[in-house]
Amino acid sequence: MVVYFKIKMKKLLILIYMGLCFISCSKAQNEKEPAMKEYQAKDIIKLINKGKPVLFANAIIKGDLNFSDVDDVDMIAPTTFVAHISSSIYFQSCVFLGEVKGYGQKTISGKNLPIKNRFERDVHFMDCDFRKNVDFSEAEFYASVSFDKTVFRGEALLNNILCIGEKNKWWEMEADSTFMMCGATFRGDLNMMDTKFKQEVSFQGLTINNLQISNLYTAGRFDLSLSTINGFFIFNYGTCEDITSLAFSRFAGRVDIVGTTFNAECDMEESAFYGNVKFDRTNFKGGIKTNETHFLLSPKREGTLFKNDSIPSFNAF
Repeated sequence: MVVYFKIKMKKLLILIYMGLCFISCSKAQNEKEPAMKEYQAKDIIKLINKGKPVLFANAIIKGDLNFSDVDDVDMIAPTTFVAHISSSIYFQSCVFLGEVKGYGQKTISGKNLPIKNRFERDVHFMDCDFRKNVDFSEAEFYASVSFDKTVFRGEALLNNILCIGEKNKWWEMEADSTFMMCGATFRGDLNMMDTKFKQEVSFQGLTINNLQISNLYTAGRFDLSLSTINGFFIFNYGTCEDITSLAFSRFAGRVDIVGTTFNAECDMEESAFYGNVKFDRTNFKGGIKTNETHFLLSPKREGTLFKNDSIPSFNAF
């Protein structure tokens, strides 16, 4: 009886000890992850109007945020205004409940005239969550701009943006809806490694120095046609479920498309490749179009798989 009582007490003490450990761990975890504070979008505009940096972490931003609402707006042409955002913009682990816009309109004599946004310092959205549409079309970024580890749940429009910064980090992004960056110009480099696009994505007419998109996943059509890559283009170990278009483009430097799987057609028609090209271990399951495509050097294709085992022609200059 005494032995049985000792065993029961030992089990009870063990349970109490485990319970105390669980409570301590939960408390420590809560201390490490403070509750997210809520702010109104207009609070951000107020900071910019005062010339103060915008620095937010672990915050919820309520309401639509339109950077064109700042006070510093100039007319640069009879039909165009520019909104100057001279503050550094830094958001980390923030949730945006409303729309986020980098463009606007101004009504003059009954006419709606566009307001182009000019970000004069670094713009960083790191590990952020955009719940609604994001539109930075026509915006100018005079320093680096980053969207690393950010999720776009609505449409993402960055058409005709100008990015002057040397290094732009957009890795590990996710886009649940359409992602459009047509006509964009990057004077520097863009890194979009480990990015996932669940619907259509278009970089049509892109002009850029170096572009790194390794481990890219696209569920919808991927369009990089009519583009100019002035440096290297690295597209290794990606997966494209729908049609991929690299047609009518110019690749001035090295091109690596290694270990990538194209489950639908890959169109390279009438493009020009001026540097070393690697297609090693890439699988063109949906076929590849190379009509009027020209290569300065014959592409390397060790272990490359083509549809129906038919190797397409790779014309030299």
